[in-house]
Amino acid sequence: MTAEEKARVRCLQRLSYARLLAVSALLANLAFFAPVKAMDEVRLQAAVASLGDGADAQRLEARVADLVKSGDQIELAKLAEQIRMKDGDFLDILAKFYEQPEQANAMPGWQQIALSMGPCHYANAAIRIVAMTIANGTHPAIRNGVVMIDGTEVDNIFAESMHRCELIARLPKSTRQVGSSCAMTGDCADDPDLMEQQ
Repeated sequence: MTAEEKARVRCLQRLSYARLLAVSALLANLAFFAPVKAMDEVRLQAAVASLGDGADAQRLEARVADLVKSGDQIELAKLAEQIRMKDGDFLDILAKFYEQPEQANAMPGWQQIALSMGPCHYANAAIRIVAMTIANGTHPAIRNGVVMIDGTEVDNIFAESMHRCELIARLPKSTRQVGSSCAMTGDCADDPDLMEQQ
């Protein structure tokens, strides 16, 4: 490995921790729908299991990208509402867990469930946050056919998590339609959020 490649790897490792903090902050600040509702362990496990499907994240990525590119705000708002209804409680708990990790002790089984989450779970959570963020009025950029949300890391967290999910779950690799592939390719020229950090 050359010195340049080693420097790139060190930079990407630092970015991974920063991205985790960034998605946590975004989750915490997304003006979630209601006060956190208690979820029993069975419902919590079911929510986590439903977010473990990498193919679902791929389908949702394609849908979000199509709606953004076509400018269909009505369908995007409907999609965001469906996400809120189905996954809102879990995403809210995930935000609270990262915001106040000490609260995890108050939720039965949460620590074990959190530890069981892998890249497909994070990809599914991130693409749902992307959809809700855009539906809530954040204007995305489209660069080279890829949807990006400048000023946040959630699109890049999705792209990186989805890449890992596809490898681990042995899914057919799809061309990223949301988020930068910088973490996988080292080419960060299209994403101002990542260019600033290099």
